Amino acid sequence: MDSERSRWIGDAARIATSGRWDAVNERLKEMAANPGGPDNAWWAELFLGLCSQVFSEYLLLKRAYEEGAARDVSVLAWRARNLLELWVWSMYCARSRENARRLYEDAARDINGVLAAFKKWGEATAQTAEWFEPGTSAQEQVSNRALSDGIASVNGRFKEVREAAEEVGIGDDFNLYNRILSKWAHPTAMQIRFSSNDELTAWQRDSSFSNGCLFFAGAFSALQERIFLTTP
Repeated sequence: MDSERSRWIGDAARIATSGRWDAVNERLKEMAANPGGPDNAWWAELFLGLCSQVFSEYLLLKRAYEEGAARDVSVLAWRARNLLELWVWSMYCARSRENARRLYEDAARDINGVLAAFKKWGEATAQTAEWFEPGTSAQEQVSNRALSDGIASVNGRFKEVREAAEEVGIGDDFNLYNRILSKWAHPTAMQIRFSSNDELTAWQRDSSFSNGCLFFAGAFSALQERIFLTTP
């Protein structure tokens, strides 16, 4: 592994050994106990979720690399890709309160979109009217919860991660890494044909892990800086 990739791995590891990880965890406990009033409860919830996902994905990536089988490229690539998206969302939400609110509200749009897809499938496959009754009930619950959170509508388009990446200035990086890691995470023609190539597999494993560490460090730094600001 080259020196630059080794540095990325070391930078990620030092986040824990330097005390930065512990400091963020303590701040998260404070936020959970006192988000700063009802108007900030959603903000605290969102950043608690982002931090939890970033920490979890990094630990799973590290475990997969250290303990995984020799041919676990797809697992490592998938974890690294998750961290790539979390890096984008961390930077996007850290940039402004409005951005953070957009991602928070998009959670309801995501759920509504999944339910709408099931309904469309049911109509296309001539399912009975009773088949989607649980979905209808779920849609009503999502809509009512959204209204209580101050979200006027759960319909409409959600923010795509590639758009967020462009807005925070890492669009080219995202497009490149997303394409590569997606190729490695899925059983593409390349993976099927060259899965027995030990040299290629070793390079893919090292690359997935080191890049995942880079994305983790970027996401962590963005979140750390934001949650230690005086106001959300």
